[in-house]
Amino acid sequence: MRLMKRLVLAGLALPFAGAAHAQQALDLPQIDVTKVVAEIGPGWVKKQTGEEGVTFVCESDACGGRGVVGVGQAKPSPDYVKLVVAEPDKALQSFKYGTEESLKATGCAFKSFDVRRLSDHRVQYEGLGFCPEGATAAMTTIFDSQRLGMMSVQILTKSEAGAVKLRDDSVEKIVAALDAPAADAQPAAR
Repeated sequence: MRLMKRLVLAGLALPFAGAAHAQQALDLPQIDVTKVVAEIGPGWVKKQTGEEGVTFVCESDACGGRGVVGVGQAKPSPDYVKLVVAEPDKALQSFKYGTEESLKATGCAFKSFDVRRLSDHRVQYEGLGFCPEGATAAMTTIFDSQRLGMMSVQILTKSEAGAVKLRDDSVEKIVAALDAPAADAQPAAR
């Protein structure tokens, strides 16, 4: 279980740097991922909630395999967010490097990274990998230039199908909140 927590924390602490690109950002409020993804399914227990995210833990096989889920948000430099949204394939290399470096201590490694453009102001990086003891790691990070923020979902569990489903269900909630009218969006706790 300690390895799982280290994976989630390492992934949420990715280094962010990048070059500036001309792209207008709207002044929309951040969403509060701890409210948007308030629960993820039967058997998953909320263990830790903070300003920047929430951690869920399953300690039985009833959840599709023991595991940990981290849902977080960060406000990387505006230039980095703009770079990712403007040139996601180019920016993927630095994101991938940062992810791989931060995961070295866990023994986990992602085997694939994919880029999805969700809109002209939103990009999603997705990864799937494996860890010691047969665990599966699944992650998605969304960059939104209208909110100049980053939201991340990271899963570590024994079931690859379970990890992907948890990731996708959580990401769906985040995207719905990002797409909601600004008046309906949950403001981030300060």
